[in-house]
Amino acid sequence: MFIASFVLHPICNQYAAIRTRTMPSFPPPRHSGRMLAVLALLLVATLAYGFSERAGLLRGSPTRPHLTAAGALAVYFTTPELQYPDVPRNRVAPAFERALLADIAAAKERIELASFEYNLVSVAEALIRARARGVQVRLALDRESLHHPAMARWSGLIEEAGATISWEQSDGFLHSKFVILDRRVVWTGSWNVTVNDTYRNNNNLLRITAPQVVANYVAEFERMAAGRFGSLKGGATPYPLVRLPGATVATFFSPHQPVRMQVLEHLARARRSVDVLAFSFTDDAIAEALLARHRLGVPVRAVFEARNANGSGSEYGRLRAAGLDVHRDGNCHTMHHKVMIVDRRVVITGSYNFTRRAEEVNDENLLIIEDPALAQAFAEEFTRVYRQARVPARCV
Repeated sequence: MFIASFVLHPICNQYAAIRTRTMPSFPPPRHSGRMLAVLALLLVATLAYGFSERAGLLRGSPTRPHLTAAGALAVYFTTPELQYPDVPRNRVAPAFERALLADIAAAKERIELASFEYNLVSVAEALIRARARGVQVRLALDRESLHHPAMARWSGLIEEAGATISWEQSDGFLHSKFVILDRRVVWTGSWNVTVNDTYRNNNNLLRITAPQVVANYVAEFERMAAGRFGSLKGGATPYPLVRLPGATVATFFSPHQPVRMQVLEHLARARRSVDVLAFSFTDDAIAEALLARHRLGVPVRAVFEARNANGSGSEYGRLRAAGLDVHRDGNCHTMHHKVMIVDRRVVITGSYNFTRRAEEVNDENLLIIEDPALAQAFAEEFTRVYRQARVPARCV
């Protein structure tokens, strides 16, 4: 009510002043105050709607995170805040970026970050400020991305500030994406630390405060910090299955752990539905598991990133020819999710694309989370992406 009064009061006063200057002096109508209030409310609603349209928000889409498992898990999606066309001067930092920057600003001891690509200036500046106040900053990055000048500059600035960087130098990709803050919070999902993944591409990010899950990511980062990437990695995940209030979280890291097998086991148990969002999907065994569910009458829907749908080895044509509800995405840029939602109870997500390289070569992370509330949040994101695939965005 205070905000409404603060906004409406000057509007009403301005209207009254104009009315006094331009109208003859007649007694006010009996309901003039009520009419002014209604007009003001309509004006504020119109301004608010216009702002949300300019910001690229979808009506009814959340801009705050979904909180589950007694607050230990929060999920953000970039989709509700994407703008078409993306005009750099009009960009507004999305909710997840603000939240991540706040976590970096609050870090007191150490920050560890792993990413395949990296050029988001706001994160570089936040890491440099963290170093300036004495926080230890360590990064694990993929060397291939240094071919891009912006990424070379990004990593160079942080290294000059005193951060240490471990570089993936094998034939595989360091494709994992996560940030650990003071070993009490981990951010992970499909998001790279890039402009495109922040302002253009469909992505998901999980903010996790469950100590045992955080410890799993700490152990993975320490392997990379020691120079062990790809097939050189080894060792067990400290807490492979973590039980939280109303949820279980299983954590996996390839290639030294079998991930495909875990995905296949959950698909084999699907009884109600399977929804898939796939940036890259070339794995024959996972495709066969989806076909098996379809033959048993389980509804299977999928959205493929358009530019990869007809690529070498893609399962898009095979699934579509078999009658599955499969579409190319409708984003003007990239549909970057790697997600499966099973029976509206289980979410499979992370950096792991459904490919042989993700299973056997690249450094990847994957979470399998059984949590109906989280699954509902991902189902809503699937609906947004699915609808856009059916009615593609107007790209300029």
